[in-house]
Amino acid sequence: MNLRELSDKAAIAELVQTERAARDQGQWLRLADCYHPDSVVSISWIECSGPEFVAASQRAFAAGVRHLHQMSPSIVALNGDRALAETGCAILLGGLVGGVKVTVTTQARLFARVERREGEWRIARLSALYFQDTMASDTPGALPMLDEARLAAYRPSYRYLSYLLAESGKTARSDLAGIDRPDLCAALYAAEEAWLRA
Repeated sequence: MNLRELSDKAAIAELVQTERAARDQGQWLRLADCYHPDSVVSISWIECSGPEFVAASQRAFAAGVRHLHQMSPSIVALNGDRALAETGCAILLGGLVGGVKVTVTTQARLFARVERREGEWRIARLSALYFQDTMASDTPGALPMLDEARLAAYRPSYRYLSYLLAESGKTARSDLAGIDRPDLCAALYAAEEAWLRA
């Protein structure tokens, strides 16, 4: 690996980490600068363009919704002006269930397709693969009352995330890659690799 490749990998890893940090901190211009105008964001609660994702995130933030991300180091694969960055991520989402404050922690892996255009690396697509999640009360001794039948209807790899999103009026997509659906995981891996090598 030469110095140019090392420099590109460092820049791409910085971009991916900056995108999540900017969203967590409500830095909307910084977040918008991470995306190409024709980019796509495809995650649990939304599928839209990068600019639309920034606007939707800003509205949610203004309404008091906070998603926090604990990021692992990014692994970057390069192919000319294309790169694929994979990053382990714990997503923390707070909210109310039956009047009880809770935090849902979702373990996932983010896949960022990154393209260099006019000398600048920016995200062309962001998607995720979901592993598992948990829900915990923020107040010791106060337990949220869950509808067990409703909970059981959600996908196991992001069940509590789906439940909490529903409590706030959002619907988690049922077609996301998750370890409970190996076929969807395989399709995601294949699509990312095909894009990188195209």
